Amino acid sequence: MESNERIAALAAEQFHANGITSTGVDALSRAAGISKRTLYERFGSKDGLIVAAYESLDVPVFLMFTGPAEAASDTPRGQLDQLFVQLEAMVQLPEFRGCPFSNAAAELADLDHPAHEVVRRHKERLRGWILVRARDAGAKDPEELSRQLMVVFAGAQSQALVERSRLPVQDAREVAHALLDAAIRR
Repeated sequence: MESNERIAALAAEQFHANGITSTGVDALSRAAGISKRTLYERFGSKDGLIVAAYESLDVPVFLMFTGPAEAASDTPRGQLDQLFVQLEAMVQLPEFRGCPFSNAAAELADLDHPAHEVVRRHKERLRGWILVRARDAGAKDPEELSRQLMVVFAGAQSQALVERSRLPVQDAREVAHALLDAAIRR
């Protein structure tokens, strides 16, 4: 029998590939190899499964971006630059469908849906990572720089999806570089 973690991960794949509202409980239970009844017993509802699915993505997606950035540079400024290099690599993958968290936030019309808290937590985790590096790099206002870099990062993901091109990410790297230059004391 599939574990709850594995079921949540399978659901996350289905939601990201097909959309949350387009993915029914029948398809989810078939993908997991369990009955609908078992799915409801384990997660309470489709909403419970949605929350578990995005919780299962949180750390892996975070590490997918930050891990390579940290490995590529040993300086805070270099790691911030490398975050955008990693984004460029990700948007070139054939399976790139944008940020799963932004997609979920856009698709879930009910702003009180519990998955919105998971999305916020994920975005804050990434912004926190950026904030630490901005502070360590000597930014005049690390809070402001971290917010600006998040906007550039998220905007590049969205625009790269719309254009099916890496050009928005290349532009974002230039914008991020200019923001870093302006914010970090020399």
